[in-house]
Amino acid sequence: MQLDWKIWLDSNLSPVADETGWNVRSSYILGHSTQDDLAVYSKAKDQGKVILVSKDSDFPDLISRLGAPPKLIFIQIGNTDNKILWDFLKKNIYTSTEILTQSEVSIVELEK
Repeated sequence: MQLDWKIWLDSNLSPVADETGWNVRSSYILGHSTQDDLAVYSKAKDQGKVILVSKDSDFPDLISRLGAPPKLIFIQIGNTDNKILWDFLKKNIYTSTEILTQSEVSIVELEK
């Protein structure tokens, strides 16, 4: 699937090599790792077609109050090692991004 949205990984997710071929950037590469959530949200809003991927419960609140874009893949998996987290995300990333990019849905919650 070709994706014309950017995907930004929040600082609470360790950067990993991207296997999707999409435009995926970590908060570290973007220079957002020390910024607060509102600043990251605002930058993503200015960019337009951005999907945030985060475990941070502040992002669903910001998007609900201030609107989308950005859109959000909200991961609710608790503390776990990176391999388990990324295996879980890989199983759900294509369906989640399709829902977000092809509908008015702003937040997809992934729970384990």
